[in-house]
Amino acid sequence: MSFLPYGYNDSYVHLPENASFCVKYGNSKKNYTTDYLGGRILINEIYSNSQKIKIFGDSQVLGLDIEKNQDHYLYKLYKDKTFIIYAAPNNGPYEVLNFLNENKDIIDKRIIINFNLSVDLYRISDEWLPQNFVALKDYELDEILDFPFKYRIILFKNFLLNKNFEISRFNNKEMQNMFINSNHTELSNNLKIYLKKLIIIAKKFNIKVDLIFTEPYWIYSKNKEKNELQLNEELNSKLNKLICNSINSSFINNFNNVQISEPKQMLKLDDLTVDRRHIKSNKIFLISLKKRCNI
Repeated sequence: MSFLPYGYNDSYVHLPENASFCVKYGNSKKNYTTDYLGGRILINEIYSNSQKIKIFGDSQVLGLDIEKNQDHYLYKLYKDKTFIIYAAPNNGPYEVLNFLNENKDIIDKRIIINFNLSVDLYRISDEWLPQNFVALKDYELDEILDFPFKYRIILFKNFLLNKNFEISRFNNKEMQNMFINSNHTELSNNLKIYLKKLIIIAKKFNIKVDLIFTEPYWIYSKNKEKNELQLNEELNSKLNKLICNSINSSFINNFNNVQISEPKQMLKLDDLTVDRRHIKSNKIFLISLKKRCNI
């Protein structure tokens, strides 16, 4: 496949179900194997008796740049687990909650939810509509696997029939401006509302949730002279304030574990994925949110 296939079922976004396929990734390819709900299976090849742990989120946690369990950034915390990743591009936080509600029979006692700060801050607003970013319906996925050329036809139809349809978010500079110009009080309130709903579901199903926040790719600004990405201290400070002001100890105590990725002072351009909208797994390092926010 020259693209990653994923579809929307009016509740959440998922990969093809019970499928094996490979996707072009730059000059290489990445193999995907999925279960009957579209969860990407990353077998733990080091721990032969590993137990499965289910992970939920969007394309950042899906692992666009990897195909082995031990290359995933979560492997550092869950070395003895096999990953089943229910994630796809444009699968927002509320789509994750929809999945949990609709598939409660497969939910284990402990799960991982990844919140991608690059875009999930905006996907928890009332304005977020997955169908404005997802071209395929889930029932079209099997046909697309057999006839990939039809994807471009469906994309074209979406551009014609849905005036709000977009292929992706803006570029780095536009995303920075979007964050700066956003109402941060509103972003914080939306985050608190989402977390309260997540806590309600966790208690309802009696599950322990490990919550992972991954830093945005857009907190880095390009240094044209060095061809590098340098941490934008102003943006990072504003984001850090927003997160730490939104999540106090009473929130954290409702989760089994809360981690956040630690930004670096500098990244190379190649430390981003091919689409330049995700940080590669081997460049993501997690720390306790309590430590980050001095809670």
